[in-house]
Amino acid sequence: MPTATAASAAQLQAVQDALSRQDVERAVDLADQALARGEIHPLFLNLAAHRLQQQGRIGAALDLLHKALDIDPNDPYVLNSIGNCFTQIGVADQALLAFQSALSVMPDFAQAHHGVGLALAVLGDRKTAYRAHRQAALLAPDFADPVGALAAMFVEDDDAAQAREHAQRALALDARQNAAVLALATLDVREGANEAALRRLDDRLAAGGLPALHAASMLRLRADALDALDRPTEAMAAYAAANGKLREAYSPDSDLAPELGVERAERLLRFFDRAARSDWTAAPSARRTGAGERGHVFLVGFPRSGTTLLEQVLASHPAVVALEEKPTLQPAISEFFADDAGLDRLATLSAEAADSHRETYWARVREFGVDPTDKVFVDKMPLNTLNLPLVAKLFPDATVILAIRDPRDVVASCFRRRFKANALVIEFTDLERTARLYDGTMRLAQVYRKLLALPVYEHRHERLVEAFDEQARALCAFLDLPWDKAVHDFVETANRRDIRTPSAAQVRRGIYQESIGQWRRYGESLAVVRPILAPWVAEFGYPEA
Repeated sequence: MPTATAASAAQLQAVQDALSRQDVERAVDLADQALARGEIHPLFLNLAAHRLQQQGRIGAALDLLHKALDIDPNDPYVLNSIGNCFTQIGVADQALLAFQSALSVMPDFAQAHHGVGLALAVLGDRKTAYRAHRQAALLAPDFADPVGALAAMFVEDDDAAQAREHAQRALALDARQNAAVLALATLDVREGANEAALRRLDDRLAAGGLPALHAASMLRLRADALDALDRPTEAMAAYAAANGKLREAYSPDSDLAPELGVERAERLLRFFDRAARSDWTAAPSARRTGAGERGHVFLVGFPRSGTTLLEQVLASHPAVVALEEKPTLQPAISEFFADDAGLDRLATLSAEAADSHRETYWARVREFGVDPTDKVFVDKMPLNTLNLPLVAKLFPDATVILAIRDPRDVVASCFRRRFKANALVIEFTDLERTARLYDGTMRLAQVYRKLLALPVYEHRHERLVEAFDEQARALCAFLDLPWDKAVHDFVETANRRDIRTPSAAQVRRGIYQESIGQWRRYGESLAVVRPILAPWVAEFGYPEA
């Protein structure tokens, strides 16, 4: 392995001089030239990786950064860059480890504190994320990014005053600070100042130099403003542009690319189409029934099918506790659903292994702040539809609520909303693949209903909106709950809870019917997906037009 001494002092000084002038492009060019001549140094490798990262070539960037670590395992700048790469592709846990490693070497490294804040916000530890960003801003008073990140977090917390104050502070430090521009534009849209939002966003987009993720966020917010101005055709074009940028940012090299949602659904369909029912109706015996819960419910379906509204309605019942979209099953999903060999192991799961996974599950539920003792516990994760065989093996006494909404509304809404990226929801950046994932998920739901012994209640979002009491009473009866008028208080419940799904604002509005049939606004923009969705429109009994 070449060492740092292979770099010439003159070339190293030239790169450092360019960086001191904040001419990063020149520094990267010089680093690339040096590497091409065989001159090796962690700084050169780090800068070359920076360019690859900007191009979305995360695997290649990480290869160079790990070569740099081979030379100097304690280079905090290289460790920070590794964290930035993992942040870009949405792997927050690995990003956090890298940033923390950088801080173990350089405790006052402001950029790494900022990176920790970004990772922790994704992982749900917002309190510590706030502290990390504040520490970064304290250590580097001229560093605008953590101040902008705080503005963005205050926007998510609906604290408009703090969001505006921090955004303006960030822009005073850097007039192009992207998170601050987004924060102010988001406030504009929320306040109905959509033309002002367009002007603010168009000015920043025209200035250029935007990373793909920030460009995606600005284009999506621009689309929201156009949509609010009743310009749906322009809005859909802007959503498509935003999603193109987002898919570009989250499409790493093939060596890092996970199995995407469409391919996973197709693989699961092939596997379970030939599965023997006897392998999946028998569950391993358990030493205990669970966590002292009165009942156990998995609320599944597809994102944007009304699951957030339904969860808040159920959570308002005094005998129910609910958990919103937390990865309670994730360790087991990773173990068993990555390939067919894992599914074969799940089919023959031993009682001891099942008990271990159950204990892990209930421990995670409590870590997420929910005590299910003597309550009906609702675990809401829409795309756990794909993972129902795991539920059947671990929790054979559980019940399933399958949320259904007009497939055209579902797909249009998924395409228009921003989700935290993973290998499943990245599909929502492409309209056709969104529809294909919907189709695969619903086909799996049908296969599972025949294969598994889990009782399933099919819930229609539109019926809840149109006949709330009737549908709420039916749900209570299915869950063996007495009727309680407290379910009407779901808006108050939502306001008390920390909802992080794209549906949060809509749920806090209460019941309204404008969302029903919204797909019609987007006309020909949905032409490519209507043939894919037509069988499900007919299956669920929705009108063709």
